[in-house]
Amino acid sequence: GRVPREEHARATAALEEQAQALRERAAQLEAAVEAKGREAARLEAELAAAVPRGEHEAVQAGLRAEAAALAQRLGELSRRHEKTCEEVFRVQRQALFMKSERQAAEERLAAAQKQLAEAQDEARRLRELHGHAEESARLVRDRDRKITELSKEVFKLKEALNALPESRGPPQSPPDTAALQARIRALEEKLAETEMRHSKVVTLYRSHLLYAVQ
Repeated sequence: GRVPREEHARATAALEEQAQALRERAAQLEAAVEAKGREAARLEAELAAAVPRGEHEAVQAGLRAEAAALAQRLGELSRRHEKTCEEVFRVQRQALFMKSERQAAEERLAAAQKQLAEAQDEARRLRELHGHAEESARLVRDRDRKITELSKEVFKLKEALNALPESRGPPQSPPDTAALQARIRALEEKLAETEMRHSKVVTLYRSHLLYAVQ
């Protein structure tokens, strides 16, 4: 007449679980019954407060007419809204176009200002080069004139030297002849140095002109 404790515990747990489920189901049913009772009371109250069918139909007809009028008004407002949206879109597109045009104009203006600044800098450099070129040209003219004068002086001194009588006897140069020869050598050296400087000035002058032309 005894049952093992483990089996008793399992059976008791199962029965307790079933009992709990039944209690929960009973509570749900009681809540449903209460809800149905409240719904029935509400329906009874509404039934007591019900209006006659004729009045009900008249109210319904009025509400339908008002709803139709509101629907028509809503359609008109929708069309106006679409037109307004189109106008707004057109204005926005025009504003965007104007903004892009303004931006392009500002970019062109900036480019033009940059080109103007570059042109002004280039003009300043050209004026400086022109001044250097004029200075170089003046130096070239001065060197040419000096070379011409030295060449003439050397030529005159050589003629004077050739016009002197040749001395007979031991080869000894008169004092005037030695001085003339020394003077000629000095002039020839100075002429060579002047021509070398003249060549450098001409080269510099040509480089200035070539850069100015470029």
